[in-house]
Amino acid sequence: MTMSAAGLSPETLSLVRAQTPGVKGRIHMDNSGSALMADPVIDVMQQAFQRDVALGGYVAQAQQADRLEAGYGSLASLLGGETSDYAFVGSAVDGWTKAFYSLPLGSGDNIVTAYNEYCSNYIAYLQLVKTRGVEIRVARQAQSGGVDLGHLEALIDGRTALISLSHMPSSSGEINPVAKVGAIAQSAGVLFQLDACQSVGHVPVDVTAIGCDIMTGTSRKFLRGPRGIGFLYINEKARAAMEPVVLTNQSAVWTSADDYSLRDDARVFEAWERSVVNQLGFAAAIDYLLELGVEAATTQIANNACYLRACLPDIRGVTVECPPNATSAIITLNVGGHTPEEVKTELERQNIAVQTASVVHTRLDMETRGIEAAVRVSPHYYTSQSEMDDLLTALEAL
Repeated sequence: MTMSAAGLSPETLSLVRAQTPGVKGRIHMDNSGSALMADPVIDVMQQAFQRDVALGGYVAQAQQADRLEAGYGSLASLLGGETSDYAFVGSAVDGWTKAFYSLPLGSGDNIVTAYNEYCSNYIAYLQLVKTRGVEIRVARQAQSGGVDLGHLEALIDGRTALISLSHMPSSSGEINPVAKVGAIAQSAGVLFQLDACQSVGHVPVDVTAIGCDIMTGTSRKFLRGPRGIGFLYINEKARAAMEPVVLTNQSAVWTSADDYSLRDDARVFEAWERSVVNQLGFAAAIDYLLELGVEAATTQIANNACYLRACLPDIRGVTVECPPNATSAIITLNVGGHTPEEVKTELERQNIAVQTASVVHTRLDMETRGIEAAVRVSPHYYTSQSEMDDLLTALEAL
């Protein structure tokens, strides 16, 4: 594959599209929901499934132990940190909640988050308000857009137990300045948990450069892996502060009739019973991106987002609902005279896949901006310009 700092070469894009069965006869613009898998990923999963069929799951897993182990190295190669800092989990939410609920958060402690936090995370904060007496502190939006770092820093005090943010909100197109938040967290001596569900594979991500202690992400979005698996990163500092909320025979060894010994790595949060097929597919998707080149792939995504953001405002009746500072490939819009669901349905009829974003997903942000729902469009690096033009034509026809 050809790597280019300017994005993917036409030859590489042609190869990538040839290796992506889902692009044939269909325009996929729902990559922030679930992207299309490539043939090398599909092949690995099919072979692993056939091994399960032929040998049974336990024998198949044992025979593929080295390949399963290599997946942790792939995560560390992509995201930084040590292989011992990573666990494979059932989903990004599964990993996020296991880590969050394992933190010693109690009465009087406060969590600092942001106005554009994701619903799943915020609901967990609210539960701890009710059950443990924890306080939520929300950093506001800066006048220029994005998290107001001065306000966030001012919210931190001696009872701040956690800073928790989403790297990319799912319905605004913004990219939070997480490396600057990481520096604030380190200076204050506060743990930093980052939801990178939308950002890994979308932009370059490095846990060391960001300075987060906990990070979660999914296979199915911009990494182009299977659904039903994600990863959890927890560094040694964060692990030392936690008591895992759930233990299994993967997490600990039963050492005597009345005692057990915990693992000392992030895999203390893994379950023994999990999908080997999905784990191998996820690792193959990471390796595919590493071979393609993270810089070239993510630059191509940024180029495609820039193209759509430049063209959409010129379409009569289309209102782009993103804040002015939004630059990511998560683009929200509305079409006059049509509900978001109606737009989605009509585009689906034309074999164009988009998604809708609702106020319930990022309530603090969308409610403040007076947006109940919007159409969400998200191109990938394998998206061609002709496909983007076809989307624009379809929206114009509405």
